[in-house]
Amino acid sequence: MKSIDIDHFANFAFLNHLKVSNGKKAAFLIKKANLSENSYESDLYLWRDGQTIRLTDTGKVSDFYWVGEELYFPAVRKKADQEYTKKGLPLTVFYRLPLTGGEAVEAFRVKEKIKSVKFISPEEFYFVADYDPKAEWALETAGGKADEAERLLKEESDYIVFDQLPFWSNGVGVTNGHRDRLYYYKNGEVTAVTDRYTNVKDWQVLDGGNRVLFISNRFEQKKETPTQLKLYEKSTGSITDVSMENPFSHSRITLLGGDEVLLLGSDQKLYGLNQDPNFYRYNFKTGERRVLDESHMHATGCSVGSDVKMGNISSPWHYDGKNTVYFTETVDDSCQLASIDLEKGEIRHITQKKGMVVEFAPYEQGFLTLSIRGNDGIELFYTEMSGKETQLTHFNTHLTEEYTISTPEELTFQNEVGDEIKGWIIKPVGFDDSKKYPVILDIHGGPKTAYGPNFFHEMQYWANLGYGVIFCNPTGSDGRGTKFSDIRGKYGTIDYNDIMTFVDVCLQKSPWMDGERMGVTGGSYGGFMTNWIIGHTDRFRCAASQRSISNWVSKSNTTDIGYYFNKDQIGTDAWTDHDKIWWHSPLKYADRCKTPTLFIHSDEDYRCWLAEGLQMYYALKYFGVEARMCVFKGENHELSRSGKPLHRIRRLKEITQWFQQHLKD
Repeated sequence: MKSIDIDHFANFAFLNHLKVSNGKKAAFLIKKANLSENSYESDLYLWRDGQTIRLTDTGKVSDFYWVGEELYFPAVRKKADQEYTKKGLPLTVFYRLPLTGGEAVEAFRVKEKIKSVKFISPEEFYFVADYDPKAEWALETAGGKADEAERLLKEESDYIVFDQLPFWSNGVGVTNGHRDRLYYYKNGEVTAVTDRYTNVKDWQVLDGGNRVLFISNRFEQKKETPTQLKLYEKSTGSITDVSMENPFSHSRITLLGGDEVLLLGSDQKLYGLNQDPNFYRYNFKTGERRVLDESHMHATGCSVGSDVKMGNISSPWHYDGKNTVYFTETVDDSCQLASIDLEKGEIRHITQKKGMVVEFAPYEQGFLTLSIRGNDGIELFYTEMSGKETQLTHFNTHLTEEYTISTPEELTFQNEVGDEIKGWIIKPVGFDDSKKYPVILDIHGGPKTAYGPNFFHEMQYWANLGYGVIFCNPTGSDGRGTKFSDIRGKYGTIDYNDIMTFVDVCLQKSPWMDGERMGVTGGSYGGFMTNWIIGHTDRFRCAASQRSISNWVSKSNTTDIGYYFNKDQIGTDAWTDHDKIWWHSPLKYADRCKTPTLFIHSDEDYRCWLAEGLQMYYALKYFGVEARMCVFKGENHELSRSGKPLHRIRRLKEITQWFQQHLKD
């Protein structure tokens, strides 16, 4: 058996974007790391008649659509188009790929940067694109001349003007003035449907394109967090507010026929932004509605962490045309395929196994799913209505069969308020119960996410180096209902106690763990908790704080979600109750720190801005504590999951060397 090395993630095939045509042809993308180019390559695959067929080999296919029984995908292939986009000007070119063979041919092009499309026919469709006011200004001023527009944009490139909140977005960059705008295309003509201040989110096309129902929020001086449900009617060009309530957070819509939808939404009155939404049957014309489930127990989508899946793709929900809608949701430590009965409101979990159903699409009498099972990576499965799964691909199976993996062992305990807290222990590879081993505590982000027993590269790498690894889902985690995940105004209290109790239980039940040689790490909320821990206990010999939060005042006033998310989570702002927001800030306790700490941050992390890591690093150095900081240029908050391959390796190398230096006697 081979040992898992630092670059092991680069062996994985990251399957994503599963889509099925009306004729039951299935296609998906596979993304792979290219270490020599320090990039990822993504190509299109077809699954048909029990075989997987590779359709492209450019490595640059980022998305695709079924149009009838043909595949359309965006690409910038021609040299002239590449030069045009390099000028900073928007352009999307779609190519049609015949499944009968032959080269892809150009289907259409628009002078917009398309993000999603819903086709009515090859010549008629709606799309949402990134509206860029600066590029629009440059082209209008230049009379449509690309070279002159490029010159104008270069003149402006030395200046960044902010006049709204938020002014940047993690993973995107400066977004001041940008909107996700809805457009209509027919026979080469493009018409803007929404205005420059409307930000379109989930959307559906009705009646063969005569109407569009979409969720949006207004975005002028400050993006509004409540959302509205809007109806566009092509015949009149009118847009009507058909929101179920105002204010209300409309999250998702699925068409049920006529004027009725299944609406996922929340008034956020009980638990704020993290409140698990309710399911409603809603007639947007009559206003009639019926809540199907108001338990606040259903976390739709997949929030279970993994570093061997790429991106966070959300599958379209599926209505069977009768009485059932299918979706995915996080349940405890796994992500399951689920259904809701539109009459009774009953929710059934079709899959029951540990792991993740990451994406799904209806197929024959069941579903095709992209799932993670056991210690494996993502594979394509056929899932029956009974939940029985048949694995159809084996892109990653050899990584389970050929490498040494230490399967996580579950551990549970009751916390101070009587809730069961679940965690896992990964023993060192080659475990010998007569020996003592150093231990790494790994804390997840969120906090409204979850860990599960699925494969995690970094944890298995440490286990192969002789470390025990422990991790848990403390109060605040997802998959257990909103009441359990609600830690607004409690950061650093019950969640901290849960984690520390978990460490105690692990040490008590595992005599092989060396309590004198423990390290702690985590990212985002896990970085916050790492910073909090080193200010409240000296029991860890070292720490590695990643993309962290140190000061809720600066976090609230610099980051893309800070102005609304942080106030909701802490329960106040610096002007209303400065003492409280400072009390929950790890920086307040930096003068107590004694733990040698490594800080990992990225200079384009606009979710937890660079200032958060810098402040904590600065404070530790000021108080004479051993500290090191590694800043990754051009990376953002997703460094550990989708950063450039060599950057992911360097990140893991920095953390591992820090642990080796302080934990290996």
